[in-house]
Amino acid sequence: MKTGVKRWKRNGLGPRLCALAGITLLAGCGGSSEAINRFTTSGQGPIQVDASAFAAQVYCPPIRMQGNTTFIREYQRGKENDPSALLYQLTIQDWARSCTGEGASDTRIKVGVSGGVTPGPAWKGGEVIVPIRVAVLSETEGEKPYYSEMFNIPVTIGEGAPSETWALIEDKFIVPRNVAADIRFGFDEGPRRRR
Repeated sequence: MKTGVKRWKRNGLGPRLCALAGITLLAGCGGSSEAINRFTTSGQGPIQVDASAFAAQVYCPPIRMQGNTTFIREYQRGKENDPSALLYQLTIQDWARSCTGEGASDTRIKVGVSGGVTPGPAWKGGEVIVPIRVAVLSETEGEKPYYSEMFNIPVTIGEGAPSETWALIEDKFIVPRNVAADIRFGFDEGPRRRR
């Protein structure tokens, strides 16, 4: 143990390892023998160290919006591009992702996307379905996507109401650990329904 402590000090690793582990009372980590004796005789027991502090950081693929999918404008049938016939507009305003280790060899990706629904002058109230697609793509050309999923988020909004927010938070995406991947998202203007 003494040899290891001396080696840490020579390499400048001692303080970093001690801080990482949350250890302050061990010899070589800035604690005195007196402090150690007080601690071990106080009946508190050994220091609990969180093993996750030593885990390697999980690679998290980048996230970006698919081109030209930032908003949707829905008009009354046959009156496209007439401002007075605008039913509603959907927008994407914010997004994020985080990754955690899943088992010994996988990564779980959590994706969050949010935005707004703004009613137009022709909106009479009801439910709008926000159509969001999230894809996790391999960076190897020609390879099948890991995921490409459609999510339909219902938002109820009244006639003349202010803009309403919507949000998607989904953590079902599991990919092999440390693969080169790309997370894409955006509106998918496939079939939509409103009431």
